[in-house]
Amino acid sequence: MIPALIAGGIAAASLISNMYNSSADREARKDALNRLAGDQTASNAEYTKILQDIDKYYENRGSLGKAEDALSYKDAIAGYNPEDFVYNPTEFSYNKTANDFINPMRDKIIANEVAGVQHSAAGAGLGRGSGAAEAIAQAVADKDLELYKTAQEDYRDDRDFAYKKYSDYSAAMQNKLNQLREATNTKLTLQGNLANDYYAAMDSAQSDRLKAQQDKIATNATYAQAMAGLY
Repeated sequence: MIPALIAGGIAAASLISNMYNSSADREARKDALNRLAGDQTASNAEYTKILQDIDKYYENRGSLGKAEDALSYKDAIAGYNPEDFVYNPTEFSYNKTANDFINPMRDKIIANEVAGVQHSAAGAGLGRGSGAAEAIAQAVADKDLELYKTAQEDYRDDRDFAYKKYSDYSAAMQNKLNQLREATNTKLTLQGNLANDYYAAMDSAQSDRLKAQQDKIATNATYAQAMAGLY
C-alpha cells in the first residue's frame, strides 16, 4: 500500500503536470516545478520515517529468537553426530573353563569313595582281588564324572551370570545414551524454534522494507515523469 502522503504527491504531480503541460507561462511552470519538488521532498521524508517506523516496530516486537540463537542452532547442528549416542561395548570376555569349577575337595571325595567301595568289597569277601579293583575303578570313574558334570553346570551358570552382567551393563549404558539423545534432540528442537522465529522476523522486516522501497521507486518515477512534462 502506498502511504497517504506519497499517494497524494502522485496525484498532485499528475494534476500539476496536466495543468501546465500546454502552458507557455514560464513562471507558472516554475511554480509548478517548485511545488512538485516540495512534495517530493516531503515524500522522501515520509519514506525515511516509514523505514524508521518499520525498524522500530520490529525492535519492539520482541521476537523470542535472537541472532545468537540462530548461531547456536547452526553450531549445534554442525556438531550433532548420531554415533555419539550409540554405546559400543567391548567384546564379551570370559576366560574360565569347567576345570576351574572342579570341587576343591575332589581328591578327598574320591578317596572317601574308594574307602567306601573297599569296605563294601571286604564285607562281600572280595578283599583286594580283581573284583574289588574293578569296583573301585568303576566307582572312581563314576564319581569323577559326577564331579565333572557338576563343574560343567557351575561353569555354565557362572558364564551365564557374567554374560548377564555384561548385557545389563551394556543395556544400561545404551539407555543412558538414549536419554541423553532425547534431551539433546529436545534442546535442538527448542533452539530450532528460536532460530526460525528470528529468521521469520528478519524475513518479515525485510519484506516490509522492500515493499516500502518499491513504493518509493514508483513514486519517484511518477514525480520524474511529471517534472519532465513541465520543462
